[in-house]
Amino acid sequence: MGDYNFIVETGVIVPDTSEQLAQVQSEYRTAFGDDLDVSPETPQGVLIAAETESRDSVARNNAALANQINPNLAGGVFLDALWALTGGARFVATPSVIRGVDLGGVPGAIIPEGAIASVGPDGARFALTGAVILDGLGQGLGVFQSVELGAFPAAVGALNTIVTGVLGWETVTNPYAAEEGDAEESDAAARRRRRMTLALQSVSLSEAIVSGVNDLPGVKSMAFRENVTNAPITIEGVTLAPHSVYACVDGGLDNDIGLMLLRKKSMGAGWNGGTTVTVQDPFSGQDYAVQFDRPEEVNIYMQVTVRAGAPFADVPNTIRAAILQYANGEQTDEDGFVVGGDVSAFEIASAVNRIAAPIYIVNLEMSTDNVAFSTATIPITIGQVARTAPGFISVTVT
Repeated sequence: MGDYNFIVETGVIVPDTSEQLAQVQSEYRTAFGDDLDVSPETPQGVLIAAETESRDSVARNNAALANQINPNLAGGVFLDALWALTGGARFVATPSVIRGVDLGGVPGAIIPEGAIASVGPDGARFALTGAVILDGLGQGLGVFQSVELGAFPAAVGALNTIVTGVLGWETVTNPYAAEEGDAEESDAAARRRRRMTLALQSVSLSEAIVSGVNDLPGVKSMAFRENVTNAPITIEGVTLAPHSVYACVDGGLDNDIGLMLLRKKSMGAGWNGGTTVTVQDPFSGQDYAVQFDRPEEVNIYMQVTVRAGAPFADVPNTIRAAILQYANGEQTDEDGFVVGGDVSAFEIASAVNRIAAPIYIVNLEMSTDNVAFSTATIPITIGQVARTAPGFISVTVT
């Protein structure tokens, strides 16, 4: 009888496949005799291999399922369910929107809701959100949103191709660029944000401020400091007034950030920062001027030397994509480039070696001016955030 006792008090056991094979072979010899030939090419050898594969699949499936109760490893609907227990949720995908689109054609023509235009003949498609009746001059204005969810750019004038044939509709053009939507938050990004928002229900604590701001749509990262003394203090070049808070936020909308800071900070504490927004307390109706900072971007240039352990079609772009995945915080258990986070060549190389194996990074040097390169860690202050781009990364294959 098969041994499927893979779940014990300490967790899930995933035996080595060779151990599984030896166990099944032993069971067959016990049943049919010690002289049974268990070679893979024999009929019984084929059955033994199939049984071993089945047991291995059961063990690994058990382990994968057990990991879904760990919020640091869970994914998909399991992660969504765990996060809901603390009041959080994954950011859903949103469409891209183009407002004030000029429509032209025969006066009185009716362009129905859902009529589609595209960015060039082969570009992204956008659908009209509401019916438009062309006026006496054969003109009308409409709002279009992308047929698919996600970020679909459309520069001024790029929406110029009619896809849906409508009697009397002759022209379409957009005088305003598209407001790009967002893709659904990935499991890795959702796990990272969940960790950053565990104190979301707290009030007047540093953890509550960090959790609240990180939970806002569009926020990528932030740095937070507080001065509880009666005198100004300077931290990494930033001066904090007495009894005040400092937040430097990358991403998100100014008003959302201002309102969250107002809701979460200690009563009576002052503000610091170069961005000021006026927000209204939803309970008292009083207006407050809230200050915070936006980070100064520090460009990170890289010279990477790699050795490929297996043939790859495009090693340089594979390495660039892996570095960007790390920098954007899209790798599990890696924060990437965040406000106030130093940039380590060693950490980047280690992350890329995990993502792009069997491509091995032999050397990785960095620079902020694209002139002087070294392997030294680049310091990033609480008022800065590192940035990189494919064009900043030079890759040499040896």
